[in-house]
Amino acid sequence: MKNQWIKTLAAVAVFGVACGDGQPTDTNAPATNDGVVKSVDGKSDAWNWRNNPSHFRAELNYKFDELPLEGASERVAWAATYWPYYEDGINYRWQGKDELSPAEKYDKAFNNWEFEDGFMDLKPFDTNTCEFDQEYYDSLGPAAEWTHRNKGNWMSSNGIDDDEDGIEDSEECGWEEDQDRDGVETWWGICHAWAPAAIMEDEPIKPVEHNGVTFAVSDMKALLIQQYDRTDAYMIGGRCNEEEIERDDNGRIVNDDCRDINAGTFHVIIANFLGTNSRPLVIERTTNYEIWNQPFIGFEVTENREVTLEEAIDILDINLDKGNGEFVHGIEEETSEAQAILDAANGLDLDTLDVDARLDRRAADAIVEGRPFNTLAELDEVSYVSDKAFELLLDYAKANGIHVEPELEYVYNDNAERFIEVRLTTDWLTESQPSVDPKTPEVERYTRHDHYHYILELDGEGEVIGGEWVGGSHGNHPDFIWLPVRARWGNPHISIDEVRNLIELSRKDEDDSGDDNDDSDDTAKELTFTNADVVAIPDADPNGIVSVIEVTEDAVVDGLTIDLNIEHTYRGDLIVELRHGGITLNVFDGTEAGTPWEDNVQVTAQDLSGFVGSKAEGPWELVVIDTLNYDTGNVVSWSLNMKTK
Repeated sequence: MKNQWIKTLAAVAVFGVACGDGQPTDTNAPATNDGVVKSVDGKSDAWNWRNNPSHFRAELNYKFDELPLEGASERVAWAATYWPYYEDGINYRWQGKDELSPAEKYDKAFNNWEFEDGFMDLKPFDTNTCEFDQEYYDSLGPAAEWTHRNKGNWMSSNGIDDDEDGIEDSEECGWEEDQDRDGVETWWGICHAWAPAAIMEDEPIKPVEHNGVTFAVSDMKALLIQQYDRTDAYMIGGRCNEEEIERDDNGRIVNDDCRDINAGTFHVIIANFLGTNSRPLVIERTTNYEIWNQPFIGFEVTENREVTLEEAIDILDINLDKGNGEFVHGIEEETSEAQAILDAANGLDLDTLDVDARLDRRAADAIVEGRPFNTLAELDEVSYVSDKAFELLLDYAKANGIHVEPELEYVYNDNAERFIEVRLTTDWLTESQPSVDPKTPEVERYTRHDHYHYILELDGEGEVIGGEWVGGSHGNHPDFIWLPVRARWGNPHISIDEVRNLIELSRKDEDDSGDDNDDSDDTAKELTFTNADVVAIPDADPNGIVSVIEVTEDAVVDGLTIDLNIEHTYRGDLIVELRHGGITLNVFDGTEAGTPWEDNVQVTAQDLSGFVGSKAEGPWELVVIDTLNYDTGNVVSWSLNMKTK
């Protein structure tokens, strides 16, 4: 079998990383060359592998003077609850104990689930009392049972000491410190699924009935969100798992995992996506071990000014006079002040020490007798030498040129030639309670703001090459930022297509009878574009081939799928991407194919939601790369099935 080609840039699959179960992100792309450990050199200075903006697979502008100073998403995102696990996720009966949960409703409408008389009287797990009826869980349908066990409060009720704290499940209810529901923390949930769904999918606007079951707005949102539990996305930054974050003398975070995301990376990404392209993103706002992903919908630079090297050092509070952390009479060993005191003590004659430096004569005699001194601690051992002698020696050294201030040096990024101080405000959506009403009309009510302060590092050409957080932004900056491109997987007993059909029905006008009188959106179109030119794929060529579809439609993409037909004698050799408007999305990756040795690549109606919100007009480039030699093939045809508005 052929060796597999290792890709160095790829989409990542976000696995339960926000309002989640505390597990680390699982990715398809290696974090470093060894694929395991993050690189630490230059982590928060010039960006390294994990922080490089190129991971977003987009054509980015790095010129600071050309980057927009504000931006907002053209697509309106919607608020929702994060369906916390302690309430049993989307199996929570948010409309009251007499109404089925979203998962139960789905089972009844789509999974042929029927329940016995008396089922509605059975009691689900109560987080305050730990009381529940086991018969309730024994009677659940497949979607609800899977939710309870995998994205709910099963650990709180399974009779196992899952958090190994020695306390039985029945004694861990309530809200006191030692009653933690067997480790199911209140922030665990699926906001990592809500955030991408909210910026990529339409919000339901009214109830829909199917097979005798009425789905309210938040029922449909819950089911849709759950199917974004695993999301193909491009991600920059890494996860911090520290509850208490250690800092150095300059206030910078010591743990490299917790120093994400680089301020320069952050600025370049949001300026290009939200600023230039009006594309929303997902942001993980918290630096510590809790994970809170939010729809990131806008920003504004409120202040920016070029500063000198000296000003940058002052703003960042960089300590150029570094010592070893040991202090004698308030002076740190191995600093310039310490060296000045030692130079004076070792170099001045007795009269100068006595008369000019005004030391006690006994101290001056003892210093001359005991020198040379290599450390302040050695000098402090001399008779009659006290904190007053240290003060007098330092004053004389400063007044007579013995003390030399440390040379100005930017200690973070050796390639930085210019510095820009930036203050910026972000716009993001917070969670809402479940509701029978849509939240899009109230988007401003759920919009929140964060304020950041940082220094951008520029090279001689004016391009951003890194950055440093300033002041409070050291500990209050995003952990990571990501661009979702499609829902990958969720509850195996829920079909995302069925849920989308419900939402489509919920968005139709109530008086819509299917005739031609519906003018709710007379600009919406469904279009298909095809390129049937057969193109040979060059063997073992990293540049591959490019097949183009030129779209002249002046509209915004509201949905996109691709059909693809490639004839090839070993599909595991192939990487296929679609590029448009500065965005690159993966269509097929032979390294992930379950049977790479098989012939051909056939793709039908593959979802490419990552282009939703993009302008339709312009070239759409299908890039096909054959990564290894021997086997060959052709692109036979491909089509884009596009919804526009």
